[in-house]
Amino acid sequence: MSILVLDIGTTSMRGILYENNGEKIALSRRENHLVFLGNSLIEEDPREFENNTLSIIRELTLTYPKELISAVAITAQRSSVIPVDESGQPLLPAIMWQDTRNSEICRQLAVYDPQLFQLTGARVSTVFSGSKMTWVRRNQPEIYRNVHKFLNIPEYVCYGMTGEFVSDRTYASRTGLMDLRSGSWHPELLNLYEVEEDKLCRLIEPGETAGFVTEEYAEKSGLRASIPVLHCGGDQQCAAVGHGIVTEGDVSVTMGTGGFIAAACDTLPEVLSDRMIWNRSAIAGSYILEANVLSCGAALEWCARELYGMDVIDYSVLEAELNKENFVSSCLVVPYFSGRGAPDWDPSARAVFANVSTATRRSELFKSTMESIFMEIASHLNDFEKEVPVNRIFCGGGMTASPALNQLQADVYGRPVYCTDDPEATALGCLAVALKGLGEYQSVSEARAHLHGDEKLKEYLPDHEKTRQYEEKRKQMDALYQSIRKGSAL
Repeated sequence: MSILVLDIGTTSMRGILYENNGEKIALSRRENHLVFLGNSLIEEDPREFENNTLSIIRELTLTYPKELISAVAITAQRSSVIPVDESGQPLLPAIMWQDTRNSEICRQLAVYDPQLFQLTGARVSTVFSGSKMTWVRRNQPEIYRNVHKFLNIPEYVCYGMTGEFVSDRTYASRTGLMDLRSGSWHPELLNLYEVEEDKLCRLIEPGETAGFVTEEYAEKSGLRASIPVLHCGGDQQCAAVGHGIVTEGDVSVTMGTGGFIAAACDTLPEVLSDRMIWNRSAIAGSYILEANVLSCGAALEWCARELYGMDVIDYSVLEAELNKENFVSSCLVVPYFSGRGAPDWDPSARAVFANVSTATRRSELFKSTMESIFMEIASHLNDFEKEVPVNRIFCGGGMTASPALNQLQADVYGRPVYCTDDPEATALGCLAVALKGLGEYQSVSEARAHLHGDEKLKEYLPDHEKTRQYEEKRKQMDALYQSIRKGSAL
């Protein structure tokens, strides 16, 4: 059995053909193109996702016999919106997850945050798709009246293959419209956001079959008709599975442009802490805790460009610079280059450098910036630990190319850090969910273990004396941020 995994991101998408033992047979990649319209309007042509999907599949089916592919598994970015008519044709361009045209609606709804958080696991946010649907209703009522379904990108791609309007609960938990505990669309939330339930997809668990490839799509794509198409969860949920976050006690830190922290959670507490986001997991019936640092790799790129004059990051140079500073730096940085996420959700926050003198070296400025990002992640880990155990931390993303940064994380977090250079964590997590759904394994955990049987992890152990110093420095960083925040509110 071979499975085609579609991993659909914001600016690119990939199709990876896997054997059921995790061996990669082939990969095909296409670019997606955001359209920036000004005034925080960010769109994309839905047909680009449709055409890129078809192009990827055609490339693979022209190279490999179609009989080889037994199923299609989909994972994707989670919160963009495509309104479609009854035939699945787009009525508007995709309103992307970064688009903030709904900011005034979110400001109005924020008064309900305490109640909404306990129902949905998240505060009102411009990122989540429910308020984008509200925006369409209020600002383009003629379009709204003709909307048969509001789809996100994986739902749109799935419909093109199967003719079915189906979603899974990981995506629904990013709308603001689903009761997190019951996994159903909630009438009071629908009423508040002014969205009718019949304009939303039928919900299934991740790993369940959403539909089957139609004869029409088979003819266009080269796939076999009637093979199953599975929704396997959002990209971050699948990345967590790929990193091994399948049982309570393990946490993943994924460092891309921003940093994403996720922890497995088996059951929800009676009262949800609002210092993080609670979402459905790619493992049916389970949950994940989420938090993010809005500037992670972006801050590293800023340092490389502005401190070292690099157009392209040279990790060997940055590694040498970090190794010059084998101590906790004296500089203090508040790392909110692009605002702060949980728990304050402060988009106006900005980075601050303090305790800088004429004796301060650029290597100190660089290291203190990295320290501050990891101290922010440590704050999230401490919040997580109040809800679930935090024993081991698995790290992925481009920044793991630096052993010095990996060791710095272990020292800041005070826990073992495990790193892999596998760039396919999201796709492999999707594959594990699909294999469980297809009955190849009894659990996602078992599937993941088989797929990563020869995985080689690099372990970094903390220097606990440095951890103690970083804990004190983190308190100083938080105090500086709060004093600036209070001052700006005057």
